[in-house]
Amino acid sequence: MDRFTLSANTLAKTVKDNRADRIEVEIGDSKQLDFKPQFKIKRWDNEVNFSMRAVEEVGATMVEEDGKVKYKGKDIEVHQYEKPEAGEDGGFEFEWVLNNKPKSNVLRTTIQHKGLDFFYQPALTAEEIEKGASRSENVVGSYAVYHKTNKSNAVGGMEYRAGKAFHIYRPHAVDSDGITVWCGLAITEGELTVTVPEDFLNKASYPVVVDPTFGYTSAGGSSYSSILLGGNLATNPVYSEVESISVYFTNNRSHIFTFGINNGSANSVLSNIQNSNSVTESAVGWVTGTLSSPAVISAGDYWLIGQDNNTSSWAYDSGGSSQEAVNSTSTTYDDWSGLVSPFYFSDIFSIYATYTAAPSFNPAFAHRRLLL
Repeated sequence: MDRFTLSANTLAKTVKDNRADRIEVEIGDSKQLDFKPQFKIKRWDNEVNFSMRAVEEVGATMVEEDGKVKYKGKDIEVHQYEKPEAGEDGGFEFEWVLNNKPKSNVLRTTIQHKGLDFFYQPALTAEEIEKGASRSENVVGSYAVYHKTNKSNAVGGMEYRAGKAFHIYRPHAVDSDGITVWCGLAITEGELTVTVPEDFLNKASYPVVVDPTFGYTSAGGSSYSSILLGGNLATNPVYSEVESISVYFTNNRSHIFTFGINNGSANSVLSNIQNSNSVTESAVGWVTGTLSSPAVISAGDYWLIGQDNNTSSWAYDSGGSSQEAVNSTSTTYDDWSGLVSPFYFSDIFSIYATYTAAPSFNPAFAHRRLLL
């Protein structure tokens, strides 16, 4: 496979060669002498990692063909290969090929991970949709995977952004006639399972291909449309200077936006920056507002917030514990006077601050969605 290095029945590749935001992938198990139907992803110089292994079959063989690593058994094969379009930094496909109707409609893998949290993405409620949230079909029933602890972004340090490591998208099955169906995905301690609808397997033309897809992405998999974005309450224990605030836009409308840091105890904006230039297509992705002078933050509680002159689509994921958030009665992007008392919610927004600080400073800025 392209740029993969083979060693001891394991193929390895550095997808992103930047220690602060490194992504490494392994196919197989480097600790074993024989090939295993296993996939492993390592993030942030292996600060966190995740691996999954399919059930082995006696007599199965490993071959490389058609740009894929194939573990070929009599009844079931496991194919692994890169999927560049799956995320902003690429992605990976781990798929089963069912040559015959399987004994069970539940496909199982064992999993191991270090330093990660897994957040299931359910179907949106009618209330969430009414308030501007949207979630694509391949995200409904998927998992957003985040760093368990580190989400802060110090100048010269690790680039965690909002702390997202990757996304495991909702799997689907397709038979040899091109008929497709969505499958169920579940992650428990030590196991990842994909459930294929039994009725589909009964009627399918074989072989049937079943996947989950891994997207190397730092942004939330869903969108929320609003003029105002609010961040969850975070505690800054010591002095620091915030240099910029970044947010992930999912639409390409023309934007004039302001970013702010809100004092959690006083409900007052300490610092904000306006980008006087309209941002068009380049707004799809991470957009950073650099403060004209650093915002000096002492110990205390803060929110990150953003406002826009046009209804924007802000990236987010469902998940996490219930958090306090700042609300606003403002109707324009440049009006910070309407900030009001906080309320509670539990979504993770793709927004973060970059700062310089004393060595002991380590704020857990895990920013989240504001429902108006």
